[in-house]
Amino acid sequence: MTSPAVRAELQSLAPEELELLERELAAKLWRKRWNAWTPYPWQVCPGEVETHGMWLQLGGRGTGKTDGCARYMVEHVQGPPCDGRVPGGHRMSIIAPTQGDAVESAVNGPSGLRAHDPRVVLRTTVGGTHVKWPSGAEAKLFGAHTPDDVERLRSGGNRCLVWLEEAAAMRQLKAALAHSAMGLRVGPRPHYIASTTPKPRREIVDLIARPDTLLTKGRTRDAHHLPQMMRDKLVAQYAGTRLERQELDGEVLQDVDGALWTWPLLDQLRVGAARPMMRIVVAIDPAVSNTSESDETGIVVVGLSQELMPDRVGTLQRHAYVLDDLSGRYHPHEWAAKALEAYDRWGADRIIGEVNNGGDLVRNTIHTVRASAPFAPVSASRGKARRAEPVAALYEQYRVHHVGSFPELEDQQTTWVPGEPGSPDRMDALVWAVTHLMVTARSGFAAVA
Repeated sequence: MTSPAVRAELQSLAPEELELLERELAAKLWRKRWNAWTPYPWQVCPGEVETHGMWLQLGGRGTGKTDGCARYMVEHVQGPPCDGRVPGGHRMSIIAPTQGDAVESAVNGPSGLRAHDPRVVLRTTVGGTHVKWPSGAEAKLFGAHTPDDVERLRSGGNRCLVWLEEAAAMRQLKAALAHSAMGLRVGPRPHYIASTTPKPRREIVDLIARPDTLLTKGRTRDAHHLPQMMRDKLVAQYAGTRLERQELDGEVLQDVDGALWTWPLLDQLRVGAARPMMRIVVAIDPAVSNTSESDETGIVVVGLSQELMPDRVGTLQRHAYVLDDLSGRYHPHEWAAKALEAYDRWGADRIIGEVNNGGDLVRNTIHTVRASAPFAPVSASRGKARRAEPVAALYEQYRVHHVGSFPELEDQQTTWVPGEPGSPDRMDALVWAVTHLMVTARSGFAAVA
């Protein structure tokens, strides 16, 4: 608590003196925090990154991936200027799954830039959202969720350093890499840094294999700065599952034995844009069990093509396109509003939901928000695994395509094994949508009028 004498002295200072004092105190605080940081080995870049190369941190939960990249960016700002003509000598970018993620995780979060340098200021102007240092150095924040997000990278300016935060969770990772590379041309050695929990997406596998990628990996069980109780809880959450190696050990899992989908197949069927649609549905799989804190409401948008196209053996067939995944943890009125927003945006024909597991809930909740919304309940005479198998078969026939990437949905598709516990809500919503559009009642499914 400030004493009366100190308060009186502060009040006697001129504005410019107060500003100078504030800068001096901020600098002391920054230096104290800076000197107190003790990194894990994987949080330190193992060498000098080549031009357009990358330092890639793969790590399990709680291993400080964001912390390491934030520290690196602050060190970069304190180093030699990359371009003496610009204020502070550095113009950088931070790309995250969404721009909000960039703000929350990479800047304001407990491991973000401001934790390493409290002098960092976040500003939003007509030109976008930036973080700025007292020297004038800046980093512009981008998302990689929609094609419009990555289009902004075209006009994002030239940069000397690009940080990809949670790269494997970016829907538009491929496009973000392509567009950001065009502007990565400031200074003698413009390059990338990236932090992510690994997923076996083609882009991540390709980055690991590149000769100009410096790779470091951290495991949750080795993250000794993380409280032991938290480490124990994370280990208990994933122990004995195939995701233990991915979520705790930071390994890139390839195909999971018994899973109905594989990453190579999804990548092979991925497209940049959908064909004209004859029908579009929004499928909802509500989180009604409340058996797990991680239960989500699945909301997936799928369309059926107007034109006939060859399948795997050359037969002309209609193809389905996964257009959007809006799944998440919502209260009932929130997921109803989200589904109706998708219905309007995509010009969908109807919203569908399961009778056996909350169908009346879905219908009633949707109609509470909008009484006129077309709704069709769907029902299955078979269990979850048998419902998913005909849909997986359509993928094998090359008749279902993902428009862009849906990392969370695809993670459920490629890791869930029939017979294992868990409720892959995103996958369930996808199965209902494709079933409604493409699978006949003879397969054990029925659309209820």
